Amino acid sequence: MKFRTLAIGALAALAVSGSASAQTESLSFSIENNSEYVITAIYYGQSSDDDWSDDILTGVIGTGDTVEITIDDGLEGCMYDFAYEFDDGDTYIERVNMCELDGTVHEFSS
Repeated sequence: MKFRTLAIGALAALAVSGSASAQTESLSFSIENNSEYVITAIYYGQSSDDDWSDDILTGVIGTGDTVEITIDDGLEGCMYDFAYEFDDGDTYIERVNMCELDGTVHEFSS
């Protein structure tokens, strides 16, 4: 079930160029937390779907911290939403092009 909360900021766009083809292999990237919030969970789901993954974090991402993420579920298509949960209970949803994310550092800021 998709989160039905208001986003706490504007949608961020990835400034990374790359292939727009469907991603089917494992995907590894880093998330750098450049916000004032502690990220406690991150879920992803296809933008066209109402389902979310399990939490892809194994801990939290503090302000200024970076963590490595690997997704191995044979993603279909490129456009996904990330739902971030914070230690204060707020949620932020961001659209991400997963086909451009592999091997990059994705900066989260709000």
